[in-house]
Amino acid sequence: HFDSRRFASPPDACLHPRPAMASTTFGNGVPYGDPNWYTAGYHSQYYKQTHVEWRARCRAFVEEHIMPNVSEWEVNKAIPKDAYIKCYEAGLLPVVVGPKSGAFDLVPAQAPAELDYFHELIFVDELARCASGGVLWGLIEGLQIGLPPVLNFGSEEMKKRVAPACLMGQKVISLNITEPSSGSDVASLKCMAKKEGDFWIVNGNKKWITNGIFSDFFTVAVRTGKPGMGGISMLLIE
Repeated sequence: HFDSRRFASPPDACLHPRPAMASTTFGNGVPYGDPNWYTAGYHSQYYKQTHVEWRARCRAFVEEHIMPNVSEWEVNKAIPKDAYIKCYEAGLLPVVVGPKSGAFDLVPAQAPAELDYFHELIFVDELARCASGGVLWGLIEGLQIGLPPVLNFGSEEMKKRVAPACLMGQKVISLNITEPSSGSDVASLKCMAKKEGDFWIVNGNKKWITNGIFSDFFTVAVRTGKPGMGGISMLLIE
């Protein structure tokens, strides 16, 4: 016996306490080529109109400035410097370091309304449509993982000196953790740093560093103390 009550939907207010709904279908209609919430009539309690507008803005940039150049950049194994600057000028680049980072307060760029982590997700999602992991990681990943240590733990002087240039695409930063003998086991890293006078002398190796070969700034995990996690410090190397 089929009991339809078992499959009845809960009240709409319970399912969607703060629903957002796309008024029109966005994209080219390829099944699963776009998120469900971009289909007309689809409700989401997470995505709002600000996300709809932001995704359209990200897609327009990627289709105009990224997709036509991917093959050339792959062959050259390099992304031209102006690509980073254009990404900033479109108001997109600062979003990759998170909504609570204060990035948009450090540069003359307008953050999307009601900025949250979904805006960051949407930009990465749209950039991934270029179908090149090298372009995706080369354009944003060094910034995304390399700048937060500066923003969260750097001095005010350091943040003002380093962050704006990186967020505006003028400089590139990378996070340097992995070594030939230690990757996920960060606590066993061997790269040593010793202070001599006003300077830190760093000796060791880092390997497989995203954006490392063309970075201007390096946030580097080094050993300044005893073995284990407690002996590790972070240095900004320029």
